[in-house]
Amino acid sequence: MLLGLVSLFADLTYEGARGVVGPYLEFLEAGLAVAAAVSVGDLVAYVARLFGGLLAYRLGSSGAYWGLVFLGYTVNLVAVPLLAFAGRWEEAFLLVLVERAGKGLRAPARDAILAEVSGGLGRGVVYAVHEAMDQVGAILGPLLVMAALSSGFGYSGVFTLLGVPALVSLLLLILAYILYPSLKSAEKPHGGHPPFVKVVPLAAAAGLSMAGFIHWIHASFRYSVQGVDTSLIAGAYAVAMLVDALAAIALGVAYDKVTRGVVALVPLVAAASSLAVLLGAPLALAAILWGVAMGGFQSVFRSLVADSLEPRLRGLGFGVVYFAMGLGWSVGNIAMASLPVWAGAAVALLADGGGAVAMLRLAKKQGG
Repeated sequence: MLLGLVSLFADLTYEGARGVVGPYLEFLEAGLAVAAAVSVGDLVAYVARLFGGLLAYRLGSSGAYWGLVFLGYTVNLVAVPLLAFAGRWEEAFLLVLVERAGKGLRAPARDAILAEVSGGLGRGVVYAVHEAMDQVGAILGPLLVMAALSSGFGYSGVFTLLGVPALVSLLLLILAYILYPSLKSAEKPHGGHPPFVKVVPLAAAAGLSMAGFIHWIHASFRYSVQGVDTSLIAGAYAVAMLVDALAAIALGVAYDKVTRGVVALVPLVAAASSLAVLLGAPLALAAILWGVAMGGFQSVFRSLVADSLEPRLRGLGFGVVYFAMGLGWSVGNIAMASLPVWAGAAVALLADGGGAVAMLRLAKKQGG
């Protein structure tokens, strides 16, 4: 629960900031190309996850795991209030990339810790609750920023204000460490190369599944071209975040109490959300399907990774799987955006169909 609260206040901080980074760059007289290049930060985050996973595996100690988590959260959260002091767009752009790197660096070690402290609750439920609390922060952050701007805060004031939840998040993280400093799963490797062969099936299944899942920015662009009002698209995203939280809990409970095979449903729903967008289905339907898929990716997928790997490999496993997910998501969306609609739909169906089959096989190996 404490790590969930850490994530809630962290998401409140950086999701609140991300909503105004574009206008802030324009205020600092950056060009459109620079604003578009901010998306490179997502790639930086996934590369940082791979690096964080490799470090967690190589160092293999409780101090290393917690150290990576502390370093990641500190870099991620301190970068946000520092935006208030950016006098040039180059400084702001660099801070955005630093923030994304911190977010990526902490994820593998944090998720390995969550797997260990799940106890009798079940990993599906633990990751689901964590994701739900993430989304609460992701919803509250933009609302806080909107209220601050409406009250007369400038950009500097907004970023400074976001330093408050950032500080709360770091204080809660310190408390979590005090309560659980020693990790049983932290074990130094016995030399040699990392055993990637044990992680590759998970990474391949996750990468395939994400390749058929349309990115929200991609989806919102298509609906904007169709003439859908921007406020409705923003509202649909809020709905998707709410559905994400609810779906994560429902799927997490199903994973623990019914069957681990529920993971195979997630790529299928992801394909359905992509088809809904590509074929011009109502925005509300696309948002709901998208939220269900994202909730599944962030809950039961993480549970399957944790259950499929021995404790000492979880940090490495999460790092590699996250990198594969980011790579698959990028390649798949480039393909769906570049190809005719029917071909883009085929990409979604083939990739997510393959991902569903692979996920089902992995779940059956775990007795699901």
